[in-house]
Amino acid sequence: MISKITVCNLALAQLGQAPISSLDQDDEKARRLNLFYEPVRDEVLRTHNWAFAGAEEPLVLIEEVHGKFLYKYPAEALFVRRVFDTNSGRKALKFREFFRTDLHCRVLETASSQAYAEYTRRILDENLFDPAFVKSFSLALACDLAVALTGDSSLASQLLQKYTLSLDEARRSNMTENFSRAAQNDAFTEVR
Repeated sequence: MISKITVCNLALAQLGQAPISSLDQDDEKARRLNLFYEPVRDEVLRTHNWAFAGAEEPLVLIEEVHGKFLYKYPAEALFVRRVFDTNSGRKALKFREFFRTDLHCRVLETASSQAYAEYTRRILDENLFDPAFVKSFSLALACDLAVALTGDSSLASQLLQKYTLSLDEARRSNMTENFSRAAQNDAFTEVR
């Protein structure tokens, strides 16, 4: 069972640091881990179209302006990878993302009146993480903490190389998994 503490202790192990028992501890390691955990997690989630973090949903229309349709940015989306509509056979549509100051929110603009988004969502439950993601995430976390906790910039460089290799391996594995799932879904659809 993966937990926030597990990921943090994997990162600390990469740094040659003793594990922690709680992120509420009154020490420098826990404070730094609390500071870096969420931004690094979200950054690593954005680096790839992870199968466990993928989602798609119809977008919520805000308004139409001169033949362009404005949609609310999906609430749990970290990164919108594709916008499409079902009328075009799920073909990708051109879209633009920006912040509407009058609405105080991010929006997506496209030419379709019935748009869907495929996106990477923010995952808060560590039990949903793919094992390859856990490894890459813990290495990224260790890399970002290396200088602050050890003062060793060469260790940070080594960890960056390990992270890059780990991420490449995880992406290959995840792409194979995504391809296998897509093939199974296509086969299931044809049987129906």
